Amino acid sequence: MSFYKPEEKIFHNDGREQALLEYIQSHPSYDEMHGNPERILAAIDEFGREKDFLMNVGQSKGAIVVKMITDRNPRIMVELGGYVGYSAILFGNALRKAGGQKFISLEVSPVFADISDTLIRLAGLEDIVEIIVGPCRESLRALREVYPNRRLDMIFFDHRKVQYVNDLKLCEELRLVAPGTTVLADNVISPGNPAYLEYVRFSTKKKAEHARLQSSEGDQLEDLSTGDPFLVYDTLTVRGLEVTGVPDAVEVSYCLGFDFP
Repeated sequence: MSFYKPEEKIFHNDGREQALLEYIQSHPSYDEMHGNPERILAAIDEFGREKDFLMNVGQSKGAIVVKMITDRNPRIMVELGGYVGYSAILFGNALRKAGGQKFISLEVSPVFADISDTLIRLAGLEDIVEIIVGPCRESLRALREVYPNRRLDMIFFDHRKVQYVNDLKLCEELRLVAPGTTVLADNVISPGNPAYLEYVRFSTKKKAEHARLQSSEGDQLEDLSTGDPFLVYDTLTVRGLEVTGVPDAVEVSYCLGFDFP
């Protein structure tokens, strides 16, 4: 496996994403990319190796998520953090092959969302992949309106690491994450996310104590969620590699049900 260029101090939103799109549209094999997700992913990886680092999930950790999709056959899957569409193409294609219904990519940046949309259409995945543009928590609340009576089957966290726990708690409150949901979280080793790992491993008793303390302090006024402390996760760290070759992992957490201490 060949790795991307090293991550720099400035590693996104400096024009490289637009350069990626131009690179693909001028690529010698561009005509062969129409309706071919694999060729587009290969070209994105080529750009990451030869031109500039891109903060994609990559082949190693992407394979972990694809295996989860193949094994668990989700109907509806959501990712938090779409970037330039690499994961939406990779996972949307896997979801379609598994007989899934919809892959929804939440992305805050209209620029990144436009690039992602262009590449998704090039891949021929616009029938199964949908992009929702806007702040993550607003988009999650909007999803509850779209799917008022069902949970999400699978959700992939790959946005701001500091928001993982709060946004998982919001998903619990909205019943988007409920018994039967598989939650996957990227970058739990590099750069690491101990707060998230603690939360999915906490006992329900400990989570309930934290929720009571948070409520008493009035944190909900700052749009902090308390979640559903009685949900139990069976969780496992699955190790892989960052696109640069740095060791990392995806946390795979299956929501088992409720435990009322």
